[in-house]
Amino acid sequence: MPLIIDANNAGTVLRFLTAFLAFGDGKWLLTGNERMQKRPVSELVTALQDLGAKISYANNEGFPPLNITSSRFSGGEVYIDAAKSSQFVSALMMIAPVLKKGLIIKLNKKIVSEPYIKMTASLMRLFGIDVDFSNNKIIIPPSVYNIPDYTVESDWSSASYWYEVVALNDASEIKISNLFENSIQGDASVCEVFKSLGVTTTFLPKGEIVIKKTSTTVKELNFDATDCPDLVPSIMASCFGNGVKLNLTGYSHLKYKESDRLNSMISELSKLGCKHSYKGRTLVLEGKIVEKRADFTTYGDHRIAMSLAPLCSKTDSISIDDKDVVLKSYPDFWSDILNLNVLTIS
Repeated sequence: MPLIIDANNAGTVLRFLTAFLAFGDGKWLLTGNERMQKRPVSELVTALQDLGAKISYANNEGFPPLNITSSRFSGGEVYIDAAKSSQFVSALMMIAPVLKKGLIIKLNKKIVSEPYIKMTASLMRLFGIDVDFSNNKIIIPPSVYNIPDYTVESDWSSASYWYEVVALNDASEIKISNLFENSIQGDASVCEVFKSLGVTTTFLPKGEIVIKKTSTTVKELNFDATDCPDLVPSIMASCFGNGVKLNLTGYSHLKYKESDRLNSMISELSKLGCKHSYKGRTLVLEGKIVEKRADFTTYGDHRIAMSLAPLCSKTDSISIDDKDVVLKSYPDFWSDILNLNVLTIS
């Protein structure tokens, strides 16, 4: 009988485990919750099968649950489509050093969340692995991981909600620890994005930053979400909360997140009066808050909850249907908000 591993709705966990469990010993049934079983994994599975991995679909073709019988495939050259998730690529990269032939990973021309692939490469190099990433090809020879003492930086994606809080509250200022100017995280670009919304970032010694509302916002913001999809909810909420017109592109892969994240945000912001339209492949979000109360739905998505919460500073009250959804990535989110004395939660 296979050992059952339930990843719930953690896409990173399921995708990384798919590659990890494929090589080695054992039989596994890798599954997730209802939403996870609708999130595609075929690109990764096909690549692993091409390498010799023994993986099959337990229910629907292309989606979890997965039957995995571990084996000792040797590696070599493989092609993978990275248009839906960079995690497919990172999953392959991390097992490459233990394969007899290593891996040569060829990518298609359209790559989403490429900074996450570069972050994987940077960490692997730090841990003693030779990684060559150029011209849509990644070459990783067989090697041995050498793990030094390493301090994990705080999460810039989670910091985006505090940028949102500052953007929505004039003269506000927040200090955050363990974030660095030379970060390898792609979402560190939040610093530049929120400059347009009147928020400045000051880097202090020992990995502290101070974010402060210092100026007025632009009237219109253009944002390409191809590289940083996790910033989209906080940017959408911040723009709408400040009456800034948002022109959003590069959002196609948001439908594969914990929820159909773009449509989830559109639906919830509309409860406060947000309007949207499409001009070709550009989503145009505009309008100002006209409703002072709203009952928000999270769709089981932690980022939806955390991006909607700061809007209570622009309304009389809001409710969020599943406050515990934030436990996935930021368990202390609600207590941190209360400690700011900016928002009131009951």
